Amino acid sequence: MVARWFRISFAENALRRFAAEGSVSLDSLRAPDAVALALDFYRDRRAQHARTTDEGDGLLWQWGPDADAERFTIDLTRQLVREDEDAITQLCLTLAYRWTPARRALGRGHAWCFSPASVYDFGRQIRSSSAYRAVATASPVSVTVRTELL
Repeated sequence: MVARWFRISFAENALRRFAAEGSVSLDSLRAPDAVALALDFYRDRRAQHARTTDEGDGLLWQWGPDADAERFTIDLTRQLVREDEDAITQLCLTLAYRWTPARRALGRGHAWCFSPASVYDFGRQIRSSSAYRAVATASPVSVTVRTELL
């Protein structure tokens, strides 16, 4: 399949359109659908002018407490770096869950994927993680999509 392109400055809109094309409601995502959406978006949609070297287009899987340590979160972040500058754009899809003793015991962690060709193995790595299994059947308290400029 030929990848479709989006502009880095419109990454959030591109993700929202991609979800809508697949009839995916971002507001009611659960972990399995969020992971599938992020992996498919990474595999099928390329960012125009993103660095093809030096990790200019990566997908980050991370888990742990939110900034206030009030919720357990899983997050899939698309990190994009333009080839002509050092500014970083991060497109974050975050699901927050209530704390449980099992989720507290997971701590925090992360893993990266920097190649669409590796997305299937990366998906297996995510789905086999303790963090994913801890929330796979749970309903999140909130789902957010946001863009951060670093």
